[in-house]
Amino acid sequence: MEDGLLGNYFQALTAMIISYSIVFFVLLLVCVVYLKLAIRFEIVDRPNHRSSHSVVTVRGGGIIFPISVLMWWLMNGFSNSWMVLGLILIAAVSMMDDMFTLSRKLRFGIQFVALSLAFWDLGVFGQKPFWALPILYFIALGIINAINFMDGINGITGLYFLTFFGSLLAVNVYLPIFDSALIQYVILSLLVFLIFNLRKKALMFAGDIGSISLAYLVIYFLARWYLEVGNWTIVLSLLVYGADSFLTLGQRLIRGENITQPHRLHLYQLFVNQLKKEHVLVALIFALLQFALNFVLFIYPQAYPSDLWALTILVLTAVIYLLIKIPIQNRFKLT
Repeated sequence: MEDGLLGNYFQALTAMIISYSIVFFVLLLVCVVYLKLAIRFEIVDRPNHRSSHSVVTVRGGGIIFPISVLMWWLMNGFSNSWMVLGLILIAAVSMMDDMFTLSRKLRFGIQFVALSLAFWDLGVFGQKPFWALPILYFIALGIINAINFMDGINGITGLYFLTFFGSLLAVNVYLPIFDSALIQYVILSLLVFLIFNLRKKALMFAGDIGSISLAYLVIYFLARWYLEVGNWTIVLSLLVYGADSFLTLGQRLIRGENITQPHRLHLYQLFVNQLKKEHVLVALIFALLQFALNFVLFIYPQAYPSDLWALTILVLTAVIYLLIKIPIQNRFKLT
């Protein structure tokens, strides 16, 4: 009996390894083909005064993120079709924005429709009161735009979201509310992307299609998590980059800047551009800090921090962040 069970286990494991290896190599092939096409049709980022890179680099490599979800959808009985449709819409308009300059109203409209499809898939409209919906849309659109500015240095997008989705897999062990296969497909796409991006001179950036597709998926999973547990502290699973985005946004508002324009004021950008630290090192530090937080707060205890503990962490993070950032800005006269 035990030998039979062991044999079945190894058969299942072998089948899983073969299946995911095929997915990985298909995504790798897509990336290689896209790289060649992007070079041919000049879908590239050219360095400017707001860039953290100095050479022309292919953008839009994040096209493999929505493709990985489409592969999961095709292989898993077309489940969660509303969410997938929303992802296709938001990825398509983002890809067009990588190639051309689209109007802000068009992008915002498509993002709103895509979020509505994700919320419909999750049953949000039947679970939350009408007055809460504008708040949810405001938070979701804020997350999309914050993450859209993230693809600024090599490795940070891939490593940070590898940490996020890896943490979701760990949480799913004690709270099985996510589709593990979907998360694993996204993780495979991130690993493929990092082959081209996690290097001193990146071969490609995620582009709008990559960062906004990931933001959409993050919102979907966070909303699913929140609907299940009703605990706001899950936002700490994005604390490191969230603090950098929120506090930088506050600084820009105080300075009267146009917050919709690209900039180089995130802390990770200051490390790279002013302190001349390596892109990959900074990206690793951000990802490892977030993983440590996720492990301590969610994975190891298999629970959630209290409201008081979570608020304390938020305040301490803000204080430490400003103590690090303000001296750098003063030193380089960026205030």
